Amino acid sequence: MKRKPQTVTIETPEHIEIQFQIAGIGTRLLAYLVDRLFQLGCVLSLIFVFSAIVFAVRQTTAIVDFAEGLWHSLGQWLVALLILCYAVVTIGYFVLFEYFWAGSTPGKRSQHIRVIRKDGRTLTFFDSAVRNLLRFVDILGDVYPLGLVVMFVDIHNRRLGDLAAGTLVVLEQEAEQPELSETLDPSRASDPELRRLVGHMTAAEYQVVRKFLSRRDQLDEEYRRTVANTIVSRLSAAAGAQLPRASKPEAILEHVEILYRERTRIL
Repeated sequence: MKRKPQTVTIETPEHIEIQFQIAGIGTRLLAYLVDRLFQLGCVLSLIFVFSAIVFAVRQTTAIVDFAEGLWHSLGQWLVALLILCYAVVTIGYFVLFEYFWAGSTPGKRSQHIRVIRKDGRTLTFFDSAVRNLLRFVDILGDVYPLGLVVMFVDIHNRRLGDLAAGTLVVLEQEAEQPELSETLDPSRASDPELRRLVGHMTAAEYQVVRKFLSRRDQLDEEYRRTVANTIVSRLSAAAGAQLPRASKPEAILEHVEILYRERTRIL
């Protein structure tokens, strides 16, 4: 039986609801396979570099004798150390990419998916570390027996790492542009349509705008753009204002915040 695409609705601190489509199990598996190919390439590159270094120093008898003696005395410990290093590289790959690429890895980008926190914000280093350290529980070799079972049972396709870190894997989405006209210059705060929008604003709507502007630097870029578009669309629809499609939503909200304060001071 084919599972229908799952969606999740997240309410922002500005009381704006945004809907995300949950990434499917098959899509996540493909992303993981691509990432494993990247990891394999990294490991092979390290082996090549290490082999080249060993080959370069083979003519130095003292170093070779020392290496052979160390291997005979600490062989098992060295194998364990190599396994540990491999695990660190494997987990570190996901942690670093997800942290610095806002929830993405090369594999996830190839499938147009990314990881977000359940409140819609971008991942912190701690979030990424928790969800990826639990790969040791989910995974067995290159298969996820426990992880796949948990993902299939969970309505949001989360594995144990996602449940522990409070994260979701979602499809990347383009922020929808509001249906607006092309006749006005949004950069001018004197535009009559912009003033019309401000004239219809309530105090509660102003607080939504103000709260977003004060918190926007803490938001993931895509999430931030989506929230700004949603706020502008709702304000424009409520006032019947016609603003240009090409306008930058955040610039409009900055003008709106200034004009509203000027208006309330006059009143």
